[in-house]
Amino acid sequence: MRPSRPLLLTLAAFSLALCIFAGGAFYNSRIFTDRIYPRIDRFISSLGSNQPETLPTLAVTLAAPPTFAVETPTPLPPTPTLALTQSPITTRSVQSPTPEPTAVSIIYDLPASITLEGARYEPQLYNNCGPATLTAALAYWGWRGSEPDELVWYAAGKDVRWQRDIASVIKPNKSDKNVMPYELANYAAEYVGLSAEIRYGGDSDVIKRFVANGFPVIIERGFREEEHGQVGQGWEGHYGLITGYDEDARKFLTQDSFKGANYWRDYDAEVRDWRDFNYVYIILYPPARAAEVLALLGPDADVGANYNRALAKAQADAARHTDPLDLAFDWFNVGTSLQLLERNQDAALAFDQARSYGILPYRMLWYQTFMYKAYFYTERYQDVIDLANVTLQTPGLEESYYWRGWAYYQLGDLDRAVADMRAALDAHPDWDQALAALAQWGVNP
Repeated sequence: MRPSRPLLLTLAAFSLALCIFAGGAFYNSRIFTDRIYPRIDRFISSLGSNQPETLPTLAVTLAAPPTFAVETPTPLPPTPTLALTQSPITTRSVQSPTPEPTAVSIIYDLPASITLEGARYEPQLYNNCGPATLTAALAYWGWRGSEPDELVWYAAGKDVRWQRDIASVIKPNKSDKNVMPYELANYAAEYVGLSAEIRYGGDSDVIKRFVANGFPVIIERGFREEEHGQVGQGWEGHYGLITGYDEDARKFLTQDSFKGANYWRDYDAEVRDWRDFNYVYIILYPPARAAEVLALLGPDADVGANYNRALAKAQADAARHTDPLDLAFDWFNVGTSLQLLERNQDAALAFDQARSYGILPYRMLWYQTFMYKAYFYTERYQDVIDLANVTLQTPGLEESYYWRGWAYYQLGDLDRAVADMRAALDAHPDWDQALAALAQWGVNP
C-alpha cells in the first residue's frame, strides 16, 4: 500500500528538520570548530586573493610631516553616549580606581629576573588568541571556571568557564577575526569581578615593574610571518601574556597561545612588534589591589596624561626612523593617540601621513578602528567607505561593517547603512553597538 501524500509530506518535513538539527549540532561540535572550520574560513578568505596587501593610499600629495603639540592634560570627560556628533561606539570601560588612601608596598628596586607562577597556559582555538590569553590571565588571579572541584574567587555568581565560553560572549561568531582590548577588560570585570586598566605608550620598564610586583601584563602586538610560520598570512595582530623577564638574557617570558607555554622573546623583538599597536597594555587586578596599580602606573594613572605621553612617544619614534614601514606604524600611532584625545582633525592628518607611505598592512583595520573614527568625525565619509571596502574583502569584521554603515547613514543612504549594521550583527550576534545604531535610526534588527 502506497503511503498517503500527507504522510509523505510529514516524513519529508521530519527528515529535513532532523538534517537541520544534525547539521547544527555538527556545526557547533568541537570537531567542526577546531579542525574543519579553520580550513573553510581560510579558503573563503583566499577567494579574495586579489585583495591588496596594503591599505589604499591617498590621491593627494602631502606636504612635510606634521608636528602635533603634546598638551598638559585635563581630565577627560566621561565616555559620551550614542550621538551623531560624538562617538557612535561606546564602551563599558572600567573606570580608573579611586581607592581609599592606604600604605602599599611596591618593589621599585627590581630583581634581575622573575617568573610569576599560576598563569594557566591556554593553547588558542582558531582566531582565538584574545579569549585564550584572557583565560591564562584570569587563571593567575584564581579564576577556575565552573569546575566544581576548584575554588572560584571572583565569579560574582556567574557561570564562567574556559576559553570557549569566554569566546561565546565576546566573539560569538567563529569567523570574528579579533576582539578589542576593552572587550577583554569588560569580560574580566563583568564575569569575574576583576578591575582592569588599559593604557598606551608602554615600554619595557612598565612591563618589568608590573611583573616584579605580581601583575602579569597582557599586550597586543604585531605577529609577523617569520614568527607565526603560516605561509602567505603575512602580518597579523596577536595577544600575549607576559609573566616574567630575565635582564641578563634580555628576554620576556610569555604565555603565548600560539607559540606555546614559557615562550621567551628578546626585549627588542617584543617591543618592535608591540609598537604596531601603540604599545597598548592591559592590567587585570582584584579591586582590593587598586592602590598598588595606581602607584605602579605613576603619571599614567591619569588617562589623559597617558594618551599625551603615548603621543609624544609616537612622534619621537617617527623622528628617529627612516624606514617607510617603521614610519607608517609610527604615524598610525600618532593618529591613534590623537584620536583617543578626541583631536580628530589632527588625527586624520596623522593617519593621512601613515597612509602616504603605501605600506600599512591591510589587516590594520581588523584590529584598530581609530582611523575610521578620525575620518568619520571629520566628515570624510568616503574615506571610511573606501577603507572598509578593502578590509571587508575578508569576512567576520563587525567593526568595519559598523563604521561603513554609519558613513552611509551620514551620506543619506539608509538602505546601505541598515544592510551594513545587520551584517555587523551577523558577524557579532546581539552586539549592543549595532543594535543601538539601528534603534537610533528607528529600524528593527
